[in-house]
Amino acid sequence: MTKSTDETFNGLSAKEWTVLSKNVWNDVSSPRQSVHMLHGATFPQALADRVLSLYSKQGDIVFDPFAGIGTTVIAAAKMDRIGIGIELQQQFSDIAANLIDKEKTDLFGSKQLLRHEVICDDCRSLEKHLYSSSVQLTLSAPPYPNMNTRPPHPKGPGRPRKVDVVEEMSERVPAHSLRQDDFGNFGYAMYLDELKRVLKKVLNVTREGGYSVWVVRDQRDTYNSAQYVPVHADIISIGVVAGWKHHDLIVWDQNDQRRLMLLGYPNVFYSNMNCSYLIVFRKPKDE
Repeated sequence: MTKSTDETFNGLSAKEWTVLSKNVWNDVSSPRQSVHMLHGATFPQALADRVLSLYSKQGDIVFDPFAGIGTTVIAAAKMDRIGIGIELQQQFSDIAANLIDKEKTDLFGSKQLLRHEVICDDCRSLEKHLYSSSVQLTLSAPPYPNMNTRPPHPKGPGRPRKVDVVEEMSERVPAHSLRQDDFGNFGYAMYLDELKRVLKKVLNVTREGGYSVWVVRDQRDTYNSAQYVPVHADIISIGVVAGWKHHDLIVWDQNDQRRLMLLGYPNVFYSNMNCSYLIVFRKPKDE
């Protein structure tokens, strides 16, 4: 017998549950506004809405340790969840505060009573802002490590072809800051070590059976002859070491949103990296 939506942990019907169970998503794009360009690494609001609908219900606490301009918290406000984010850069947490305030105010000027906030702090201090075993869902896109943030080489006819190939492959994301505590400025080994610390802390504030979803893209190391770096696999590995159960993996197909580039022609064939991954962790329940 099919359970009612009141009996399911996320409030979805059996039909909704089935329709949303596809493990490749190509329908979660949403319009980017000018404010999104200021950050440069936001995931679509539609993606956040879907993740929250799958892994949480109304009244749950949703958390984002790398909140950026607050996409996860805005989704929480739209969907009657409590939303808490942490963002290192004051400029982005200020933008988030303004966007959240607009979302929380209805046509009559009243405010939602649930808490929705992006706190300017280092996410490695998250225990200051969250109680142990209180969070149902974490949704976050951690910064890219610095293998793709160096400035491009000067263009000109004298540039060697090998450099051209590497530059064509790199979608260089501008560094958000010069701060030494910014994850985007870490080398890859340090990046994974510090992200493992965050995963352990997030595990502590997550309730048993709760979820943690990380949106990541694999990279090519532009410092090292465009070597492929399986970021999603490495994060799965450190998450399991941190105590999480690797629960699921969803492919976010972005081919319709990203143009194809001619890479390595005519000597070495490379594929365009036009997908991201949603790594889904779950906190084990005590047996």
